[in-house]
Amino acid sequence: MKVTKEQLDKVRVALTIEVSDDKFEEAVEKAYKENIGKIRVDGFRKGHAPRKIVEKVYGKEVFFPDAVEFAIPQAYYEAVMELKDEMTIIAPPEYEVVQLEAGKPFIFKATVDTKQDIALGEYKGIALEKIEEEVTDEELNKYLDEVRAKHAEMDVVTDPEAVVENGDRVLMDFCGKKDGVAFEGGTAENYTLDIGSNSFIPGFEIQMLGMKVGEERALNLNFPENYHEASLAGQPVVFEVKVHEIKRKTLAPLDDEFAKDVSEFDTLDEYKASVLADLSKQKKEAVENQYKAQIANKVTEDSDVIAPESLVKKETENFMNELRYNFSRQGFTLEQYLELTGGKLEDVEKDARTRAESFVKQRLVMEAIAEKEGIEVADDELDKEYERLAEIYKQPVDTVKQMFTMQGQTQAIKTNVLLDKTMDMLLENAQIG
Repeated sequence: MKVTKEQLDKVRVALTIEVSDDKFEEAVEKAYKENIGKIRVDGFRKGHAPRKIVEKVYGKEVFFPDAVEFAIPQAYYEAVMELKDEMTIIAPPEYEVVQLEAGKPFIFKATVDTKQDIALGEYKGIALEKIEEEVTDEELNKYLDEVRAKHAEMDVVTDPEAVVENGDRVLMDFCGKKDGVAFEGGTAENYTLDIGSNSFIPGFEIQMLGMKVGEERALNLNFPENYHEASLAGQPVVFEVKVHEIKRKTLAPLDDEFAKDVSEFDTLDEYKASVLADLSKQKKEAVENQYKAQIANKVTEDSDVIAPESLVKKETENFMNELRYNFSRQGFTLEQYLELTGGKLEDVEKDARTRAESFVKQRLVMEAIAEKEGIEVADDELDKEYERLAEIYKQPVDTVKQMFTMQGQTQAIKTNVLLDKTMDMLLENAQIG
């Protein structure tokens, strides 16, 4: 076997491998034995024709495609073992047949990504601008108002002078017309619309602001250029609207009774203290994550890391699968969402790839720092991680361990703990101020 190594870039290597005649002959013989039971040749019982007869009838190369499937993995493994002191493979190879002809050596190319030596910048003592962690009165009051709004009831507005405001719920009739003719799907009676929900085309809800009960108004609008109905896309239309009723949220007083209704506390002061504690914890975690993101960006920018294509493809696929799963939980597909919003799948995939490339680079740099610092994961630290995961999945720890083991994710779990430890070290050594 002959192996030629070509360094395509810092991580990508092309191995051109020539399989010896006797090795390829073994693969062809194996392919013959695997397939002879399905082959008919005149003068022989099915599955009993000699190989030379089959090749004479069907061609010398009849078993070559299957022989390739048998020969490549073994030849690739031997080539990697031969070069194990020169490179470390980090992803499955991409194969390409270079030469496959009777009477000539079988040659194929295996393109692989290998571990890279990363030149790191200064990663200790990174300067970070301090982010305020204390929860302000404004933030606390905003949260309480959101809770009040969530529990508020919608009451009919009885003031005859009241007008439609953002956040109101209106009962109305509407009729959409294009060139003076009502179009299909553009008419409804006693329709309920939440103003500010952006449920209708741009401008519809805004132009309703200020309307009174009983008022009729013509809304001059344009459908979006990317509207799913081609006959209306980008077209000017008029919606004739009549308001029958306005409902508005009535916020409950911020008092002890409110606290009892929305929590397990008896007084407003106790409820506020609990909310403040929760918000403080959330904000502290959010600030810490912002610091970590800045650190990850900084150490990556200061290195010469490149993102191997194989890892970028894998993470891009992971991001896309996660996105599709999140949409499915909401009851529709990614494609349906893009159709409604006028988005393009290629733009989503491009964004996923950009995120994947950044993620891969940061991960490789963090692994390089961990290796340089001699950071390792102890058994008790790994056990704590499984306990944390068990709480999330609401399953016994042993069940969670078994689940990740069966999925082949045990090393990934350990790596995540390693990266967390590395980031904690970097944050502890950062200069915040």
